[in-house]
Amino acid sequence: MIDLGLMPLVNNFHDTAAEAVNAKRYPLHVVMGSDLIAHLDYQVPPAEMYDSYCYRSGVSAPFVSHCKEMFKEVAGLFPRRVIDIGGNDGTLLRAFQSQSPATLQLVNVDASTSVREENERSGIEFTNALWGDVDVGKADVIVSTNVFQHTADVEKFLAGIQRHLDGVWILEFPYLLTTLETNQFDQIYHEHYFYWLMTPLVNLFKRYGLTIIEIRELRMHGGSLRVVSTNKAVPDRKVYAPFTARESLYDYAGAASRTNVQIAKGRAFFEALPRESTVAAFGAAAKGVVYLNALGCADRFLYVVDDTPQKQGKFVPGTRLEVVSRERLYEDQPDLLVILAHNFKDHIIESLRGHYRGRIATMIPTIEVTSAIEIASPSC
Repeated sequence: MIDLGLMPLVNNFHDTAAEAVNAKRYPLHVVMGSDLIAHLDYQVPPAEMYDSYCYRSGVSAPFVSHCKEMFKEVAGLFPRRVIDIGGNDGTLLRAFQSQSPATLQLVNVDASTSVREENERSGIEFTNALWGDVDVGKADVIVSTNVFQHTADVEKFLAGIQRHLDGVWILEFPYLLTTLETNQFDQIYHEHYFYWLMTPLVNLFKRYGLTIIEIRELRMHGGSLRVVSTNKAVPDRKVYAPFTARESLYDYAGAASRTNVQIAKGRAFFEALPRESTVAAFGAAAKGVVYLNALGCADRFLYVVDDTPQKQGKFVPGTRLEVVSRERLYEDQPDLLVILAHNFKDHIIESLRGHYRGRIATMIPTIEVTSAIEIASPSC
């Protein structure tokens, strides 16, 4: 369905430019069967992806706010024990912790060893394991945000839910239909093995005794779904029918050509820029790494700005670009800043007011350039 060629691991940053340029690359192709299950046709061993994992969810202010908002929904369930699957640095559970009684038990099950200290420092029970390979006891609420699609063995994942759940499972994932409708090919990378629609999920959930009781569309990650399911209710088709109906009408076969057009437009944009103009990027997120490598345009940039301390001073996989702090951006004032983390563009632009004076561009879903005047400090 979509072919992005050979791609490095997008969250494994490197100490030198030479190491980054020569990073090992793996096939990145999305295929889809008649059952509408979309997935990669090549699986990278989890140890290679997560041993040097630089992503930290707590760096993103919009995601922190998202976690606090989610707790309002969870609090109404009066939970006693919450398990967060793939909770990374504990951002979600810390948001719960700050708003809940001390008696609430919080458990993070994550595949990366690099986040253990951050969790344990916060008093969160941390288990380093792949979900499905571990038994951490029952919970009345299980949460998994932006992690279900990471798991190649989805049957084992769902068996883990079945084994541990005594209440409600809140699942969030980038919605494939939105991803395709908005040409967000940069959502595709090796950690995301599956690309989910509701049609196959309804069938999978039934097999594991899970009833979907709510589906909500979210802006997070460029367009996600929050699916709330339980092992304590009777199925109601009206909950998911609007989504499965939309999915049955979409032209999945045309996704490849639409992706190629999107990439070609991006290349043409950078080729048309005056050679003397200086360009930097903002957001060394996974989607940004995919975008730079898919276009092959990294040599047009000075560097990539990112707020994640673990990434600063390192080099973007597949490129010679160094990750730097905002201070470098404010000092250099390049002519154009391309926001690669386009799903957080409003927050990023607002945070640049009064500091950066150049133009700003976002490339997805359409190419938009904002003049410096529009982001200048507001007058008193």
